[in-house]
Amino acid sequence: MFEIKSNKSGSFTYFELAYWIAFLASIMLKCFYFQFTTQLNIRPFFSAENVYMLISSLGVLLAFAAVICILFNKKRVVALFVSDVILSIVLTADTNFYRYYYSIITAPVFLHIDVRLLSSVDQSIMSLFKIKDIIYILDLPVMLAGMILLNKRGISKVRFRRRAAVGTALLASGALAFAVGYLKADLGALSYNNNYIAKSLGVFYSHIHSNNEFIKEYFFENKTLSDKEKASIENFFKNKEKSGHEYEGIARGKNLIVVQVEALQQFVINRKIGGKEITPNLNKLIKESVYFDNFYFQVAGGNTSDAEFLCNTSLYPLKEGAVYLRYPDRNYRSLPKALKEQGYNTYALHAFDAEFWNRTEMYKAIGFDAFINGSCFVKDEFVGWEGNALSDASFFRQSLDKIDTSKPFYGFFITLSSHHPFNYFESFDFDTGEFEGSYLGNYLKAANYADKAIGQFIQDLKKRGLYENSLLVIYGDHSAVPKHMGGELMKFLGFPENELEWMKLQKVPCIIHYPGLMNGQTISTTGGEIDLFPTIANLMGIEAPYTMGKDLLNAKKGYVVLRSGSVITDSYIYLNNRGKIFDIATGKPLDKRSYDEELNSYLNELYISDLIIEKNAF
Repeated sequence: MFEIKSNKSGSFTYFELAYWIAFLASIMLKCFYFQFTTQLNIRPFFSAENVYMLISSLGVLLAFAAVICILFNKKRVVALFVSDVILSIVLTADTNFYRYYYSIITAPVFLHIDVRLLSSVDQSIMSLFKIKDIIYILDLPVMLAGMILLNKRGISKVRFRRRAAVGTALLASGALAFAVGYLKADLGALSYNNNYIAKSLGVFYSHIHSNNEFIKEYFFENKTLSDKEKASIENFFKNKEKSGHEYEGIARGKNLIVVQVEALQQFVINRKIGGKEITPNLNKLIKESVYFDNFYFQVAGGNTSDAEFLCNTSLYPLKEGAVYLRYPDRNYRSLPKALKEQGYNTYALHAFDAEFWNRTEMYKAIGFDAFINGSCFVKDEFVGWEGNALSDASFFRQSLDKIDTSKPFYGFFITLSSHHPFNYFESFDFDTGEFEGSYLGNYLKAANYADKAIGQFIQDLKKRGLYENSLLVIYGDHSAVPKHMGGELMKFLGFPENELEWMKLQKVPCIIHYPGLMNGQTISTTGGEIDLFPTIANLMGIEAPYTMGKDLLNAKKGYVVLRSGSVITDSYIYLNNRGKIFDIATGKPLDKRSYDEELNSYLNELYISDLIIEKNAF
């Protein structure tokens, strides 16, 4: 047998060396697949940015191999195979978690995963598996056979000093490779977005980084608000640009009805397919309401729960994990609490498991008087979410009978039927033409159904005399079409497939109706879900001094900050994952240096929000 000779204490064979190379090559191939199937990285495959990412990934793997070489002797090949299996499982989990939540699994996410949450979204996650994901396990039979064969031939013990020397060489090579990629990354962007870390330095380093941050936060970071941090928060609110007071108090004393619609994106509004409107009822409502057409969703790892949080607290979601799961014990200055001070009854209504997203506890923290959940509804009709969800039509129909409408109330309604995946709607009676049976076609049907249910709800409000006596707000919570399936959407809209156009599509409808309030007018000020609370507060004449958002009816300039660290304004888009800024109208690159001060002031909002939440500043 060919050998790499070792004088007295065994040897590494060429066959074993081939096994080590196969291990590194197969994991690198899987890493390459992960980065591009999630579209964290985009073509050309071997652009400078992607090459540095791959070099960094190889560096981390070499360091990992060094540890195995040093710690394991006769069992080193077994350790390699077990590592291959574990890393393949991690990459598979990351892939499908990312496709659903647009983030990688991190320590805070993993520790706060609720079995009930996973069991409820398992169909959504399972639907995201693709046949080509088999790449994650293709090598395992070969690696298993190689391990068995090597063990049959006998694996020699290698003196620790020799293993240490080889391991040190691997570690040094890995450190050098990683340094090459690390020095090319935008270090400032790393603090805002774990996805950017994965995009620039590879998925495995993103796990290492997030674990380090988690350990620092939970075991070493001072959880008490320092004087400097307190001053930062106070200065932020003191210096925050003041909006005007137009329309202030126009809906004072009236009911507030907020409807958060599951996965409703803006591109379906005022759009037809086959000559039929996708959302005829919302289109009609817009004609007698004020409509915000540059309104972006801002959710992160908490998805729907993040949208609820943004609306009711005007704080940002967390960099990692969901606020609802991680910080339900904080004091929040919220919309429900502000209205309760005015004598309102406050209700949250959602026809699903009360414990899902830890809503029972979080709604107490936010200040809702009552949570009318799935156990409170008669399950008389199931529509959407693989047929397991109470229909939106039934939800709306039953909800108004469960709250006291005889005195001022705040009702926060969260719909469910149009939840991903949209397979349930494949046979729904709404013709989507060439998209019939496709992912996008099924979503268009789901949006049409949600619109129909909202239309029935509006009619019910009118019958009960609530439509003319309430401030009605309707908005979408998050995206419906994931980036890796964006080709169908771009084809449907006739838009070019590029990152800038994709970013501009991450909008949700926002409609505010009140009799006589700018009926039929469209406001194009750029904003997002964080702006709902201050906008509503102005209309209802309530104080909201600690909101991070702005009143969209009075804002002097429009902008929205995403948890990823990207920023969109009325005039430009800053893509944090690329470190570049573009004119929003023409798509032409701009000189980022001219905007650095303004961008830093926007991104400071993420820091302030994190301080408020993590250190319970309120």
